[in-house]
Amino acid sequence: MIDQAESLRKQLLDAETDGARVLAVVSGKGGVGKTNITVNLALSLIKLGKKVLVLDLDVGMGNVDLILGRKAKHHIMNMMENKLSVWEIIEEGKEGLHTIAGGRNFTSLVNITDDMLNHFVKQLEELGRFYDFIFLDMGAGVTDTALKFILSSHEILVIATPEITSITDAYSMMKFIYSKDKELPFYLAVNRCENEREGQETSAKLKNVCKQFLQKELVCLGTIPMDPAVLESVKRQTPFTLNKPYSKASQSVLELARTFAGFSKEQKASYTSFITRLKSFFTER
Repeated sequence: MIDQAESLRKQLLDAETDGARVLAVVSGKGGVGKTNITVNLALSLIKLGKKVLVLDLDVGMGNVDLILGRKAKHHIMNMMENKLSVWEIIEEGKEGLHTIAGGRNFTSLVNITDDMLNHFVKQLEELGRFYDFIFLDMGAGVTDTALKFILSSHEILVIATPEITSITDAYSMMKFIYSKDKELPFYLAVNRCENEREGQETSAKLKNVCKQFLQKELVCLGTIPMDPAVLESVKRQTPFTLNKPYSKASQSVLELARTFAGFSKEQKASYTSFITRLKSFFTER
């Protein structure tokens, strides 16, 4: 396992990046396809030549591995409890996508020692120069632990659907995050749209309420249509961008990836700022 980990590290070392952008992917409620979009957006960015890591922090669900059709050998809690290298818990999957599983007990910090947390953050420091993007796939709602990761991130991607409950919950999520940090950029992707018009109307509603009540600009990256290819791919435990690359959903996510990559170039914060903020939040616990 150690030889495999070192091989992965050397492979990435041959093509270091300018520093990873850390994106927290959130939704106000569950069941909106957040993890599915996260995985397929990551794969689409890889198609565009980017190096991407997905860190599964939807703890206890293991949705990233389910979508990829595999079971992780190690997770974050293993790394902290057994002092493993981060390279030992990274799973290298389809089309070059790298993932890290969260484990079932990471939401509770009660039994986690300072030494374990220091090891965890030190291992995360290793990743910044090897990836262009690190996606934090957050669970529905916000736990104290999840909030630390969200507020440490460079950007927030909100996944919503045209359903009124999803719209209101997405706004509540953004309002809550905004109350903690007014500077974090918000992006929006609208999933499961009947047609383009429905997606645009949903985007406009959320954009308008953010501007009116939060005085905050919400950047709409795009919409993803209802597509039978998505359900079929979930059943096969294969990401739809791989299973049906020319489907409407796959093409929409690829276009979303192009848009997001363009916006991220404008962001200036460094990976070091993510680590520094995360350290400070965990120190306050």
